[in-house]
Amino acid sequence: MNKKEIIIILISFIVVLLIATFLFKDNNKIVDENTLYTKQFKNVVLKFKKYDYALGQKILVGVEKSTDRGKTFKMVSDEYISVSNEARFLFIDENIGFAISTKDINRNNNYIGFKVTHDGGKTFKDAVFNYVNDRVSIITIEDLPYYEDNILKLECSIYDIKSDGAGYEYIKLIFESNDGGLTWNLEG
Repeated sequence: MNKKEIIIILISFIVVLLIATFLFKDNNKIVDENTLYTKQFKNVVLKFKKYDYALGQKILVGVEKSTDRGKTFKMVSDEYISVSNEARFLFIDENIGFAISTKDINRNNNYIGFKVTHDGGKTFKDAVFNYVNDRVSIITIEDLPYYEDNILKLECSIYDIKSDGAGYEYIKLIFESNDGGLTWNLEG
């Protein structure tokens, strides 16, 4: 390949990049530096977006919604919710979504840190975990909620004192919810 051919290829490549940048430039991007999670359901796109920082390494987030496949977005949350920097998010449909602030939730604050929306991010409520074990103060959320046989489930774990009293053991727990994630009970 000679110099002239190389220059033509480089110029063509630059022109293609410039055209692509122009065509795909969008001030209302689906994903930007503050977008934490995005989920599309046909024409509806929902996204958790960071709006500000809060005390204690927390961030303030809200939900934005698009009804035109992500071309434009509108804030739908009535108020921001405070979550940790390590928060995980999930929408399982256009209405039900989760903001899980930390992997570990504890009994001392009634297991808060697991927020649920049933109105597409407009409002959030703290989930309730019906779990009583005086030897355990932390439940670790291992994964995001999922459906199995049309039942909403959540894989968690605890460390409990071994039956012989010599140390601790890891125990896997599966919680189920019959109300879209607002209340969680042990499986079975």
